[in-house]
Amino acid sequence: MGNQPAAELARPSQDLGAARAPTSQAGSESIAAAAAATFDLARRAYQEGDPEARRRAESVLYLFNKDTFFAPPSDPVAGVVWSTLMQAKLAALREELGAGSAEEIDSRAMETMLLEAVDKWGAFRHPLLDELDRSGSLEAYRIWAKNWFGSCQGFSNQLASLFQRTTDQARRAVLENLADELDGPATHDDLRERFLHSLGLAHSYEAAIEDEDWVLESTELLNLRTGLCNLGDPSAALGCFYTVEANWPAESRRHHAINKARGLGDHTVEYWTTHAFADEQHSDAWLESVKSVCHTAAQRAAVVEGATLQLRLRWKMYDSIHARVVARAA
Repeated sequence: MGNQPAAELARPSQDLGAARAPTSQAGSESIAAAAAATFDLARRAYQEGDPEARRRAESVLYLFNKDTFFAPPSDPVAGVVWSTLMQAKLAALREELGAGSAEEIDSRAMETMLLEAVDKWGAFRHPLLDELDRSGSLEAYRIWAKNWFGSCQGFSNQLASLFQRTTDQARRAVLENLADELDGPATHDDLRERFLHSLGLAHSYEAAIEDEDWVLESTELLNLRTGLCNLGDPSAALGCFYTVEANWPAESRRHHAINKARGLGDHTVEYWTTHAFADEQHSDAWLESVKSVCHTAAQRAAVVEGATLQLRLRWKMYDSIHARVVARAA
């Protein structure tokens, strides 16, 4: 199944992609037309399971999130498109991958569920990493790197959105995480890009959604984090970022070993060194901060759900990359 051409997302007003262009004087008819078209796309993509519609919806969200620095668009037509697709997307993922529970979740149960979820679904355990390590194939690793890099775009902006919605100890934890991303002579964005370039790769949002190596879940993962970080209640986003923190040191150690075995120097693998040997107590501190601000069973359930969505969607992304790697090697 080919990816939706980027040009088609930027056609005139009859196409949903037109909402990417500012329409400062949009009238009610334009907004109503965009709403009707978007509801139809959302229904086909997320309720009827049309794979091409889902790819299209996720591509539209992906390009919107790039254009608006990972926040909801302020333009009225764009806002209708973004919010309609995002709400439908989150609802579909909750139904497909969520871990909702009718039972009361206390603080101890929440912590247990989070730890068990990371242990079960942490991507550091995924067979894809075994395959990348075993084969030593640069081509296979490039497929993974394209999707990984594309999926983690906007990380700092998403944390900034989350910072605005948190309080007390959780607010400080988010700020510390954001400072880590931006601190030093080279930001984490710089380090990620330096490593990507060492593989002979460069990222373009428009090119990514047309690349035959691109998997849909890479788009979905970025869109998920953006959506969760812009909800009024930060609980689900706090759970999402906790599992990112809990998984990443262990996974980074695997990438560090793979790339050092390939002979890459310390300057090139600095991103992996920074994360592979980071203080793993960082994720514990994050968890304690989450526990300190989640006072109701509903908030704690949202934390677990956000954590589970991130972990399982990343696992699905690695499933798809693994299938692509195996198919390419056949």
